Amino acid sequence: MNIRVAAIYRPGKARTGVSSYADRLQKALAGAVELEFLKEVPKRGFDLIHLIDVKSARLEDAKDQPAPVIADLHDYYWAEYRFFWSVDAPLRWLFQKRRKPRYSKILNAANAVIVHSQAVARYVMNPKVFLVPIAIEYDRLYADPVAPREPLILLVGRDDWRKGLGTLIAALRIARKDFPDYPFRAEVIGDEYLHGRILGKLYALGIKLKFRSGRSFEELIAEYRKALIIYLGSWQEGFGLSLAEGMAAGCVAIGSDAGGIPEVIADGKTGILFSSGEELELAMKIQALLENDEFRIQLASRGQKFVRENLSMTKMRESLLNAYTEVLKLGR
Repeated sequence: MNIRVAAIYRPGKARTGVSSYADRLQKALAGAVELEFLKEVPKRGFDLIHLIDVKSARLEDAKDQPAPVIADLHDYYWAEYRFFWSVDAPLRWLFQKRRKPRYSKILNAANAVIVHSQAVARYVMNPKVFLVPIAIEYDRLYADPVAPREPLILLVGRDDWRKGLGTLIAALRIARKDFPDYPFRAEVIGDEYLHGRILGKLYALGIKLKFRSGRSFEELIAEYRKALIIYLGSWQEGFGLSLAEGMAAGCVAIGSDAGGIPEVIADGKTGILFSSGEELELAMKIQALLENDEFRIQLASRGQKFVRENLSMTKMRESLLNAYTEVLKLGR
């Protein structure tokens, strides 16, 4: 398919952010289109412009361009404010109020929008929306779920208080009362904000919790492969990339019922869901998992199968190419 695509890419620092997505985009489209990553929108020479993250896009990137424009939207936090306890809660409220009109204008100016979950799609007013699954490198991540696992719970990413760190700490305090001799430990892997790390260490006094930053993807894979649980208890979540990666590596996925997480976890089948912020419910479900190793292995095995069948590079490539060809038919 001889399509020249300008991917507008203004990278951030987080591995799980736009840099991670750009890498997957490049792998999925290798040999299928001519893809070039640029920081600014070119005025000629391309058939299609793909703004790979609305967060870093500008309104002028989407308006009055010589080629059709696709805007890629990864979350919905800009569209509504949901309060959860964090040091920077007032700033979050302010940022949401400022981002909503800017994001809305960019999404409406684009010819089409790509999303990665139905949860995000609900907030898009543009009539042309394409759902593109984010590919997981299954073969690279795979580990046998039957193999013994360390009593380790992983939370991977940044912005960990939004991702339910407080709920996890509170749940582990409850679970420790019923399992006083069980060597629970939790690790938060990612470049967490300084205020989040300080607050987390203070709140987790008495709980074995470590923050680890600067990990390469290979080092992260090693952590996934030895962990018992991959956790994502978000108050808001667009998709849940770390859950899918952990599932591929044989972890049991435990996630909240927020946003796109239930699109990755089918409760009791491919993982475990709980209500956002409900630490008692989370503690009880962690305990149930610890008491039944056969159940753990069943969940982990079915989770692996879900990732292998639904989040492949092939499916991502096919969905992207469908979006590109449909938008090219529309033209400007």
